[in-house]
Formats: sequence, C-alpha cells, structure tokens
Amino acid sequence: MVDREFGTGVVKITPAHDHNDYACGQRHHLEFINVFTEDGLINENGGKFKGVRRFDCRRLIEEELKKLGLFVEKKDNKMRLGLCSRSHDVIEPLIKPQWYVRCTDISNKMIEIVKNKELVIIPQEEEDTWFRWMENLKDWCISRQLWWGHRIPAYYCYKKGNRPA
Repeated sequence: MVDREFGTGVVKITPAHDHNDYACGQRHHLEFINVFTEDGLINENGGKFKGVRRFDCRRLIEEELKKLGLFVEKKDNKMRLGLCSRSHDVIEPLIKPQWYVRCTDISNKMIEIVKNKELVIIPQEEEDTWFRWMENLKDWCISRQLWWGHRIPAYYCYKKGNRPA
C-alpha cells in the first residue's frame, strides 16, 4: 500500500472509495464516509461542494484553499488509477450492499476430498496451489453491480465415463 521511497510521508486513507483503503479501514476501525452520489456528484458529506462533479470539485477546493491562505503547492504525481476498459473513465469504488456465498464449508470440503484422493489434481505438483487457494478462499461476492458484470468462474465436472453426449 505505501511506498516509503515515494511521496511526502503523508498517507491518505479513503476506506469508502478504494479497495486497499477499505481493508486498512477495517483493520483500524475507521469510519467509512461516502462522498459521491450514484451519479458521480459530491453528496451532502462534501458540505458546500454538494452537487458538484468530482473533477470540478478538485478545482473548486484548490481555489478555496488559496482564498483561505492554506494552499502550499501543486505538483504532478504519478499514480495508478483504476480505469474502465470501455470508457477509460476513472473508476470510483462505492460501498454498496452485497450478496455473498459463504465459502468456508466448501473450501474445507475441497481440501479434504483432495487429501482423501476423491479428487485428483493433475499434475500432482499443482496440489500445493490447490491447497493454497482453498486455505485462503474468501466469501464469494455474487452481486453484479457493474453494467456488464464479471464472468462467473463456473466449470462442468464429470465422473469418468459419465460425460453426457
């Protein structure tokens, strides 16, 4: 998350708007404050900037800081932003209610069936990868709130000799 060799030493955490910061916010019991509407405007948490588009708001905040004598400087800062593969717009994560499938029971079962050789991993040297995946399996978010959704990782498995025609 933080590169000690880069930046000023100040760390900004936005747990309601970044995947890594969300995990950090959970670890440190931070408040999760959303500042966007679903239309990408600043919401009531933005005070007098409510209703302003996100990038316009940056300019207005800079002007306000200058008026108050609090503006120090502005520098270009290389950073990685999540971009939409279709529109190339900046992705702004929002906390939304989600539906999950609990995976603990199935991951424990999948570990056991490989240990008991009910399921054979081929090549066998990939068993360690299997166990690493199953031991670190997180609950599966099945909510689909993207416009076009993710592909669901579903596979067909057949017992030997029982494959349909």
